Amino acid sequence: MKFLTLLSLSWQHILIILLIITPIYFIPTFIAYSRKHSNAGSIFALNFFLGWALIGWVGALIWALSNRSNNQQIIVNSNNPHNYNSNIDQLAKLKELHDKGVLTDEEFTDQKNKLLS
Repeated sequence: MKFLTLLSLSWQHILIILLIITPIYFIPTFIAYSRKHSNAGSIFALNFFLGWALIGWVGALIWALSNRSNNQQIIVNSNNPHNYNSNIDQLAKLKELHDKGVLTDEEFTDQKNKLLS
């Protein structure tokens, strides 16, 4: 008899349960978007359609936590520190790479500091 009572949840209880479970279900998507992952849309699709299966959710989580860019090293030519136009162009290129998500905030700051020093 108690089992049947547990199954008779009101709509308020179901709404509260959904409000708690939904953010947990989409944790991989939140991580991907916060890390500016280049495949965030695909991670969302995997999370949305296959997240109900534990393997789909774990796969989306691993993908979201993976390194989102190829480890590319940017070489800044600073042989002539008085060439201001060249520095401005290089800063603009660094900013463009940062905006595209190729560079992380730390990488961008490091490269910018090397260029300006």
